[in-house]
Amino acid sequence: MSLLIVSDMHIWGPEDPLYTSLIALVRRRAGPGDTVVLAGDLFDLFVGNKRIFKQRYSAFFSALSEAASRGVQCHYVEGNHDFLLHKALGRLPGVSIHSHDVTLEIGGKKFYFAHGDTVVSTDYGYRFLRAFLRSPLMKAFVFLMPGSWIQKIGEKSSYQSRKRKPLLPTQFPLKEIERLRRSFRSFAAERLAQGCDFVVMGHCHDLDEMMFKIDGRQGQYVNVGYPRVHGSYLSWCPGESKIERERLP
Repeated sequence: MSLLIVSDMHIWGPEDPLYTSLIALVRRRAGPGDTVVLAGDLFDLFVGNKRIFKQRYSAFFSALSEAASRGVQCHYVEGNHDFLLHKALGRLPGVSIHSHDVTLEIGGKKFYFAHGDTVVSTDYGYRFLRAFLRSPLMKAFVFLMPGSWIQKIGEKSSYQSRKRKPLLPTQFPLKEIERLRRSFRSFAAERLAQGCDFVVMGHCHDLDEMMFKIDGRQGQYVNVGYPRVHGSYLSWCPGESKIERERLP
């Protein structure tokens, strides 16, 4: 009964080597009774229930269905590059979609999972954008707009974002890295104090983790990092005291 966690692969298409790794992780690594958590931004762009994305990533849909038939439970926590996925993926057997976060009890331990894009509370511009992108107006817009248009708009937006901001926190000034880690670690500490044993997030691409001692209990915060550079995902088995990193298939 293993727990497998991955996020922030930012897969750009079926030719991306990371897409092969994702399919292999779901098909070969996940076995009966396992739980797979996909913690957002698996894809660089996947919005709504559009045929263009479902056809492009049809092997992923097949892998999830096959995993469910083996007794694998999958939880998809939406990110800021892949959202409004309830109709596209939520109808698959064994797949649960979460628009913000999810808390799961596995092997007698309590796990909190979030993509992490709302952790920095002072990022008001992004919070407004996030709320707008998930608003009823935007849902109607996505429903009516051709998938090819969404793809072009999304690709242009991602390109502009990468020009403005480095992909790795290690490329930030030291003070900004420290501020980012304080925000994520403080957020994790709050969840651990509320009774969670593990807190897992992504989004900031920071290969960070920390052990906490809260009210006599040990807790762990782990950030998935950036698989395109770090080449890893997270795993845990009942009885283990820590979440570990493993190499992607």
